Amino acid sequence: MLYFKYRRRNVRKRFLIRLYIRGIKMELKDKFESIYKLESDSIFRFSLLRVSDRDQALDITQEAFLRLWQSMEKGEKIISPKALLFKITHRLIIDWYRKKKSLSLDKILLNKTDQEDEYSYDIVDEKTTNDRIYEGVEGRFLIDKINELPTSYRHPVYLRLVEDVSPPEIAKIMGISANASSVRINRGIEELRKILGSYDDK
Repeated sequence: MLYFKYRRRNVRKRFLIRLYIRGIKMELKDKFESIYKLESDSIFRFSLLRVSDRDQALDITQEAFLRLWQSMEKGEKIISPKALLFKITHRLIIDWYRKKKSLSLDKILLNKTDQEDEYSYDIVDEKTTNDRIYEGVEGRFLIDKINELPTSYRHPVYLRLVEDVSPPEIAKIMGISANASSVRINRGIEELRKILGSYDDK
């Protein structure tokens, strides 16, 4: 009799544990879906601007969210999902560039380095995206002028002005201090104003 009572208690305990785990997974799934709805467009846009290939940008976006989900499943502490996603995406894009087999003739003639190419943002044809930022001349003009910035300013300025990422989050994405992030953003914006000012004077 005691054996059966003990067994029933164990079965009930295992059942409650399963319900608890299932509840955690559902909560985790809901949280992930919420993050995806909030950030997927900006991650795709960021990827598309960097690689200028819609299919490749989709692959990078999917891989970034897959890695986020894996981190969530492992129970890793994620303070800012947005910052983590951009950091993962940034690394995936760098890996993609490094796997490219050959340099284009234009790059050879311009003597571009791999680092410069990794940090540049290509102008995307309006037909490849429905995002408003590319509608009209202003959006493309801004991206074009950001590309004229020194490499160390280009990435933080893009994230701040185009994606509205906060300086602390940019610091996490780039692996630098919050102070260094703010300095690069401020100096980059100053340089951008100079570039825009020289354009207006023409």
